[in-house]
Amino acid sequence: MRTPSPLLLAALLLPLPCLVQAADATRLSLADAEKRLLETNPAILQAKAAVAGARAGIDMAGARPNPTLTASVTSINPSRNSGAAWDRPMDSVLRVDQLLERGDKRDLRLRAADRNLSATGADLDNTIRLARADLANAWLDLRAAQEIRLIAADNARLAARAAEAAAIRGKAGDLAGVDVARFAADAARVANDALSADLDQSRARIALALLLGNRIAPERLQADDAWPDADQPPASPAAGERPDLLAARQRLEQANALRDLARAQRSRDVSVGVQYEHYPPDARNTYGVSVTIPLFFGNDYRGDIARSEADYSAAEQQLIATQAHVSSEQARLRAEYAARQSRHQRIRDVVLPAAERAGRGADVAIQQGGMSLTDYLDTQRNLRAARIEAIQARADVARAALMLRLAGDTP
Repeated sequence: MRTPSPLLLAALLLPLPCLVQAADATRLSLADAEKRLLETNPAILQAKAAVAGARAGIDMAGARPNPTLTASVTSINPSRNSGAAWDRPMDSVLRVDQLLERGDKRDLRLRAADRNLSATGADLDNTIRLARADLANAWLDLRAAQEIRLIAADNARLAARAAEAAAIRGKAGDLAGVDVARFAADAARVANDALSADLDQSRARIALALLLGNRIAPERLQADDAWPDADQPPASPAAGERPDLLAARQRLEQANALRDLARAQRSRDVSVGVQYEHYPPDARNTYGVSVTIPLFFGNDYRGDIARSEADYSAAEQQLIATQAHVSSEQARLRAEYAARQSRHQRIRDVVLPAAERAGRGADVAIQQGGMSLTDYLDTQRNLRAARIEAIQARADVARAALMLRLAGDTP
């Protein structure tokens, strides 16, 4: 077997420089990114505004009907308009009316508004939970893309140097033209892989910047070097019901209160009026009291009641669907966590060490002339593929652990 030329051997074994990070990069750990998320994420800010609106709904529900003031002048006789205005023979009326609600309508409105506030607050908590899940995915994507980009860039430089060295050997007649072409094709393929890795990193940066409200330019975003510990199970979730379940339960309570409120419309509200009347010269000052009661000849509120029953049934089914979704999601995430943890351990403990040993052995063998260039390049490609696979597996198990914790469960 022909020994590789010193030029090609140097090209293959030359240490590769690491990429220099931008000096103005904003490095974010996952914890730092979560802090920024609460302050800048558009979905969270919208959910906070919805909570403020629901809180205002408490005041609206508790407001009592305003009294009405009526002032009128009647029985005006144009032929008898002499004298002081107050002494002219015309009927001056001043009246105050107050609607009195019956059937505990105000208490029912307050109960419904209170449940709406609780449900909206739970929606906010669930929005934060989902945003944190999206953030964890985006941060881990960027963290993995950064390492894969470094490996891909090193692969491209190595392949380019090998192709250049092979071209020199081909011109010198030391390497067949078909082998020179193979090195050139391999270098082009690896260069395309590096471009794809650059694109993946750019996409990951844009996705993370969007979740953070685009307050940081995507090209400046950099995930911190610290990986979440893949060997430790997720931390125990906070005590209490998961926010989407709590929101569905509170919506059911709200629908129940609104159903009772619709039924209460059949309790007739009474309007009480007090009147002062001035009519000179015979009845200068008189007083009156009135009571107004609606008659349900046209609308007996059966439509309102039927709709409230339908809304209650829909809220009940939504709670059942949410419970089923939470249960199935937690079961799925437990299975994913177990599978990805097992895969990561095999790659970390078996696949990657074997590829590293094969790579070191290939370095020795090629220096001693005991391995062809083709076999050496195949070994190095397998090593680089194993390193990328290890990065992806580490990101996957960290992702599965975080998703399981955010789903309100532990393995």
